[in-house]
Amino acid sequence: MNFHPLMVYFTVGALIFSYVAYFLYFTFLHGKRFVFYYGLTNHAIASAFSILTVLTGLGVASTQYVQQKAPFIFLFPHKWLGLLLALYTVVTFVFLWIKQTDLGRKIGIAFSFVGMGLSFTVLIFGWLLRLIFF
Repeated sequence: MNFHPLMVYFTVGALIFSYVAYFLYFTFLHGKRFVFYYGLTNHAIASAFSILTVLTGLGVASTQYVQQKAPFIFLFPHKWLGLLLALYTVVTFVFLWIKQTDLGRKIGIAFSFVGMGLSFTVLIFGWLLRLIFF
């Protein structure tokens, strides 16, 4: 059974909520620590699931059906952007866990924009691949 799409939607959903919470905390709600810790909790969950998502994705990509049917123009960027997103997720989680609310505003906003951009890009390329198969 292919759990990769379910894992991706759960992980990317948690990441988007996390990065939106970081953006809100570092721009408008700087005094509300709950918003930051909400984002950090979602980020922790997404960090664990991002590794599982990459492993299930690499398992699906190695099947013969996917290799024959998926075009290189969608599959190659989706795979490497997924790996980059998982690495970015884990590295930024560790950094945010160490710095917590002492992180500067500009760095926090940059983390949230880059994370949202990577998340949406991976989701769009995966959605395009999903259109090919169904």
